[in-house]
Amino acid sequence: MVPTTTLAIEGRTVQTTTLAIEGPALPTTQTQTNNNNIGFWGSIWKYGWKPTTIDLLRDTETIILKTAIKTPFEQKLVDIGGGHHINTIKIGSGPPLVMIHGFGGGIGIWIGNLDVLAKHFTIYAIDIIGFGRSSRPLFTGTTPEHSEQWFLEALESWIKALELSNFILLGHSFGGYLSAIFTIRNPKKVSRLILADPWGVPLKPEVTQKSKSWRGQAIHLAANVVTSPFSILRALGPVGPSLIDRFRPDLKEKFSEFITDTNIISSYIYHCNAQFPSGESAFWHLHIPFGWAKLPLVNRLHQISEDIPITAIYGADTWMDINSMYKLLPILKSRTELVLLPDAGHHVYIDSCPLFNEAVISTLFDNIPQFIIKQRNNKVQGWYNYQNN
Repeated sequence: MVPTTTLAIEGRTVQTTTLAIEGPALPTTQTQTNNNNIGFWGSIWKYGWKPTTIDLLRDTETIILKTAIKTPFEQKLVDIGGGHHINTIKIGSGPPLVMIHGFGGGIGIWIGNLDVLAKHFTIYAIDIIGFGRSSRPLFTGTTPEHSEQWFLEALESWIKALELSNFILLGHSFGGYLSAIFTIRNPKKVSRLILADPWGVPLKPEVTQKSKSWRGQAIHLAANVVTSPFSILRALGPVGPSLIDRFRPDLKEKFSEFITDTNIISSYIYHCNAQFPSGESAFWHLHIPFGWAKLPLVNRLHQISEDIPITAIYGADTWMDINSMYKLLPILKSRTELVLLPDAGHHVYIDSCPLFNEAVISTLFDNIPQFIIKQRNNKVQGWYNYQNN
C-alpha cells in the first residue's frame, strides 16, 4: 500500500501520496520557473539532454493541484500488478465518476472542474497508462487491436483494484475514445458514458485539407515523419520546454482563472510529455496521421449496450468532426444526447468551464434537455434524441 500524508494548505486538509524522499520542502512555482531559466548548458549540466525528471513532473503536478483545488482530496499510485501503477486522485462524494484525460494530458488538466463536480460525484481522475505519472511500460504491439488491448487491460486492472462498478465514465479526446471502447467491452461496469470532444469518431475522408498556418503544417509534417509530435519536443532537449508556448501560447492562459502563474501549466505539459513515450508508441498504432482512428468509433458506438445513456459534449468551435456524431443520433436513438457549448474549442472542459460542469451535473439527473433549454440564451445548442434531428 502506498503511504499517504496529511498536509494543511491554505486552511484546508489535503491527503496526498508520500512519494518523495525526506528532505527539502516541496518546490514553489518560482523554483520551478527558475529550473527552466538556467540556460542551455546549465540545463544539460543539471538534467542531461532533456531538462526533465519524474520528480520534476511530480512536483509540478503537486503545485498545480494544491494551488487550484480547494476540496480535500486523496492521491495515490494504484497498484495494477506487474510492477505497474495508475496515478489517481479521489475527490468529492456522490455517485462515482471516472475522468480520463486526452492525448498528452494528465490529471492536472481537470483543475477547473474538480471542485464543482466534487459536490455531486465521487471523482476518480487518472493518468492513462503510458502518460502522466502512471507507469510507462514498453509497448511491443504492432496493430491497433494490440494498442486497444494494452490500454484497456491497464484500465480494467485499475478498476478491479479499486472495486469500482456502476460508474459514470467521462473521457476527453483520446480519453473519450478509450472510454467508448471500454464501455463496449464492459457494459455492466458503466452507468453512463460522457464523451467530451472525443477523438476517433469519424472515418478519414478520402481528400483532406491541408492547414494554411505554419503551426498546422509543422504538426502535419511531424505526424507523418515521427511517432509523435512530442518526439520533437524530446529530441530538441533544452529547447523543448519553449516549444509548448511557441506552438500553443493560448493553452496555459485557459487555466488563468484557477492558477496565477500559468507558466506552471506549460511546465506540466512539458514534463508530462518529455518522459519515456510508451503511451505515445501505443497511440501511434491506433491513428492515421493526422487525427483519424484506424478503428473509428462511427462504426462501433452502436455496439454499446442500449441501456447505457451516451452524452457527447463538444466545443462549438472544435476542430473535431461534430457531424459524424450528429449523424449517429438516428442510429443510437433516444439514449444519446449531443451538446455544443459556445466559445469553446477542443478543450471544451476548460474553454467553457462553467457550462461544461453544469452539463455534466445535469446528466446525473437526466436533465440534459432542460439544461439545453435553460442555456439557450447562452447560445448552447443540443439534440437530446433522434426525433430532434
